[in-house]
Parts: sequence; structure tokens; C-alpha cells
Amino acid sequence: MTPQDAADTPQVRSVVLGPGAGRQVSLGPAGVVTLKAVAGDSAGALSAYEATLPPATAGPPIHLHRTWDEAFYVLDGEMTFLIDGQEHQAPAGSFVFIPRGILHTFWNASDGPTTQLTVFTPSGIEDYFDAVTQVLASGEDAEPGAAAALMTAHDMIVPEASRPAYGALDS
Repeated sequence: MTPQDAADTPQVRSVVLGPGAGRQVSLGPAGVVTLKAVAGDSAGALSAYEATLPPATAGPPIHLHRTWDEAFYVLDGEMTFLIDGQEHQAPAGSFVFIPRGILHTFWNASDGPTTQLTVFTPSGIEDYFDAVTQVLASGEDAEPGAAAALMTAHDMIVPEASRPAYGALDS
């Protein structure tokens, strides 16, 4: 490899994190995201995070990603996924892959917390989580449509009839 080839090659780095390690991003009452690998680690190839949702908590509104593929591995508890109109129960050990362009959402309907590992390709979802943190800190999340507008600004399409995001599930 020539010095010029090395200069033109995107930089990547190994990431080794112990349990619970990584940059934590609070989603308020909807739980915590712990970033494990981001664009700077993978030269933009992927992002990975661990998410813990409290009991009876909604995830994002129904949405699709224009350019991201998304893979979930349920580590603990049980998640419910709605993918292209079909509901799926996903107990610990379940794997779910959702390609770009497919409407989906997920939630924790159980009476205990649930944890999942999520991988996005290409990277970039960390920018969305950083924006969510800013919105929560400013109090703008109480405005109707705030979550959908934020998602739209970050590669996602949210149908108008979608349910509210990131909060307690309706009983």
C-alpha cells in the first residue's frame, strides 16, 4: 500500500467495550440508548447501540428509513415489533432484520424492562439520538408532531396517522 492509498482509505478502529460501557443517551421516560459503535469507528459503515426500554413503553412511531437497514437482537425481556402491518413477538434471543423502505415500529408491552442490541447500516443513527437529547432538554418534545419532525430530519418517513412516540403505552 502506498502512502497515498493509506491517505485515501477511510479510517476505522476496533471497539471493545465491557458490559454497560458506551456513551449513554437518555430518551427520557422511554429509556436509555448506549452507543457502542458509531460512524467514526466504522468509517460510516454501521452504528450499533444497546437500548433498554422500561415496562409498558412505546418505541418510535411507525416509520421507515430511506437509506438505513436495521437489525435487532433482543437481549433481555420481550419486544413487540410491527413490521409492514404484521405484529411479531420477540422474546430474548430473537433476531429481527428490517430493510430500508419497510414501515415498522416496536414497543415493550411487558411488565419488566427489555434490552435490545440494534445495528444500523450505514451509520448515522447516533446523530438522531443526539438531536433527541437536545429536544428533550429544551422541552420541545411536548409539541405535537415534534418526534415525527425530528425523525423526518434524520432519514425517516413517519405517516401522519402514526401513534405518539416514546412514552407509556395506552392501556
